[in-house]
Amino acid sequence: MYDTTHFHSTTHEVLCVTAGRARLCFGGEHNPGRVESVVGRGDVIVVPAGVGHRLLDDIDRHPFLMVGCYPDGDNWDMCYGSQDEESKISNIKNLPWFSKDPIYGDQGPVLDT
Repeated sequence: MYDTTHFHSTTHEVLCVTAGRARLCFGGEHNPGRVESVVGRGDVIVVPAGVGHRLLDDIDRHPFLMVGCYPDGDNWDMCYGSQDEESKISNIKNLPWFSKDPIYGDQGPVLDT
């Protein structure tokens, strides 16, 4: 997880924490509706396209490790909310949601939208 707020306009993301604990920010640190969560080994986070996210603090000072993955066939981009990215943002509304839950397959909470 990068320590700079970023988002993806071409795909949703699944984050799987493999080691350590950290405090993450979702929604952008200047957003009053942001969510700051402490995550640890075994946690899985689904980040919809367009949702800013970043590492705020590596809590344990041990290596915080996570794996980021994307739906099969999707390519990710890096967006930082600059004005020249406005055309990318308009594409987010056309992205399909997951056809399978990334953890449970044919059934699971990601499909309960």
